[in-house]
Amino acid sequence: MPIPIVLDTDIGTDIDDAYALVLAAASPEVDLKAVTTVCGDTLLRARIARRLLDLLGRRDVPVAPGAAQPLTPGVRRGWMVHEGQGIDLSEVDEAALRAGPAVPELVGSLVAATQPCGEPLWLVSIGALTNIAWCLEKMPAGSTGRIGGIVSMASCFAGFGPEATQGEHNVACDPQALARVLQSGIPVALVGLNVTRKTRMDAEDAARLESLGTPLAAALAGMHRVWFRAIGRDASPMHDPLAVAALFRPDLLEWTEVCAEVADSADGIVIYNPPRAGQVSTCRIAAAVHADAFHALFFHRIERAARG
Repeated sequence: MPIPIVLDTDIGTDIDDAYALVLAAASPEVDLKAVTTVCGDTLLRARIARRLLDLLGRRDVPVAPGAAQPLTPGVRRGWMVHEGQGIDLSEVDEAALRAGPAVPELVGSLVAATQPCGEPLWLVSIGALTNIAWCLEKMPAGSTGRIGGIVSMASCFAGFGPEATQGEHNVACDPQALARVLQSGIPVALVGLNVTRKTRMDAEDAARLESLGTPLAAALAGMHRVWFRAIGRDASPMHDPLAVAALFRPDLLEWTEVCAEVADSADGIVIYNPPRAGQVSTCRIAAAVHADAFHALFFHRIERAARG
């Protein structure tokens, strides 16, 4: 049975969010219920998501712009200014996006509609966790039991203890949001930089997709060119698609049970320790990835979707 999910994304900056959305929408193991956007100009991000879903023929999937600002006071994150370039958004109904339900109401309605004997709803976060924390805060008591878990592209696992720490962008964008999510008691699976950096999509892959000549392929190629120009390279990791794949193919990764503590810093640092004897952990983090197997799955799904 397909896994029902809400995909929360900061789509429009790094190209990997766009591919993560396509992977989620095109995978038979996933029942994409909604897409929500986070961080900065969330309406623009929602327009991008709406356009890609329309090109995929997924007009059934609602899109909601979410939190523009973090829960953590004083956090300031830059806007790369290329967001929205490379893709034609002229056909997107912006008024409809503005008029839709707020993110907590949309997610809450999906949670409420979950049948006791059915598949629980999963939340997949590939940006700052602001919307996820916001939704959990607004849910009625007892509702979180209908959430199967949270998968998040966040953090970086370099070992146990405070000396083995590395910062990461999605955590740094709203560290308090991740802390609240970890404290919720809902099972959390973190897919961090230590594994996502071992994945990649390069110019050859992008050209192969563009050669398909379909509207979706053209949109992805346009965004990809803008991203390669912005970073000054012709290859980039597929951070977010790996997090999506981890939901329905957890065997692509090797997992470690951890106790996680978000550091009081602006660097996006999380300190990990092994669970003590008798301690129950609700968090696990990817420690290794089968990168070739992931790329084969990922590119096959993206190419098939782009063919139309």
